[in-house]
Amino acid sequence: MHSKKIKSLITSVSPGSKQNKMCKAILLTLGIILFAGCGPRWEIENPYETVDWESDIKYKANFHTHTTLSDGRLNPHTAVDKYHSLDYEILAITDHNFVSYPWTEFSQFEPSSTSKNRKESDPESMPEDFDFEDRDPAAMGMIDIQGNELSSHHHLGSFFNNHNNTSEIKASLDSIEAKGGISMLYHPGRYDRPVEWYVDLYRQYDHLIGLEVYNQGDRYPEDRLIWDSILAITMPERPVWGFSNDDMHWPDQVGKNWNIMILPKLSHDQVRHGMKNGLSYFIFAPEGHNGAPPPVIESINVNERRGVIEIEATGYDHIEWIFKGNTVFKGTTLKLGELEEIQDEINYVRAKLYGQEETITATQPFGINKP
Repeated sequence: MHSKKIKSLITSVSPGSKQNKMCKAILLTLGIILFAGCGPRWEIENPYETVDWESDIKYKANFHTHTTLSDGRLNPHTAVDKYHSLDYEILAITDHNFVSYPWTEFSQFEPSSTSKNRKESDPESMPEDFDFEDRDPAAMGMIDIQGNELSSHHHLGSFFNNHNNTSEIKASLDSIEAKGGISMLYHPGRYDRPVEWYVDLYRQYDHLIGLEVYNQGDRYPEDRLIWDSILAITMPERPVWGFSNDDMHWPDQVGKNWNIMILPKLSHDQVRHGMKNGLSYFIFAPEGHNGAPPPVIESINVNERRGVIEIEATGYDHIEWIFKGNTVFKGTTLKLGELEEIQDEINYVRAKLYGQEETITATQPFGINKP
């Protein structure tokens, strides 16, 4: 339709005239502009679409933490203090099959039988006493996430609800759903489950928002291979967000893994919204907070018409883009149209930023629909 209108405008001017030549040039430019906006577009599901990179704030978070209320070596208030000293603003204490919440009532809790037995058999690895102290998260500028680790099946982080132990994973997920909570699967590389087992759970439970892909440093490198295998099946319709958690039991395990939540403000509702919608990126720092700082993502820009995803960051050596566990491109700006070898199958991509001392910063997956 546009081409017919352009042609009729040109032919209405006397052939060979200066006006005709000028008109042709102007209308040719107009036609290019018109048709550029009408071509096929990539559909890119961008988890950061609602992020305001200029004004939103980056908050540090850990969603897997143990204390002497289960099998950890730190009392709950000591664990909170350690994370607070490292500038964490968001913390979930996830003792095994025990909801260590609220922080303002730590003093009313009793140490677990495991901790009591360890105090007898290996006192040097345990605190001097079990005199628990309350902590006020608001006064500390922190968000305390209600949670625990359900451990009688494939380990599962349960948040924003008070569900305790159940023996079957679907019974646990049903109960979390009924109580309005959200959840993530922990350290999948520890188990020998087929990828279809994971896919079934993610498709069945909307509140199962993610997968722990770095645990206790990088204890299970298979975590990310499993994640990519899941994404290759579920994306772009059903994203599964990645998380990096300390799974802290010992003091020297504090601060090698964390998540950066990108939120307009710090509140329980905002943290929950961010966890559910992938408003985060995650960190692995082998030397912890004593080593080199990891790369920082400053902004992510997506152009669907051109099929381009661009990352602006600081403190990185190079950036790799991952699909099905393989690096498909290196650089700050990914142009999907240039990934010719995987054009017919690509349904997601995610980015890894490599920094000094083998630090890694990684994005959530971007869902891809071809034009």
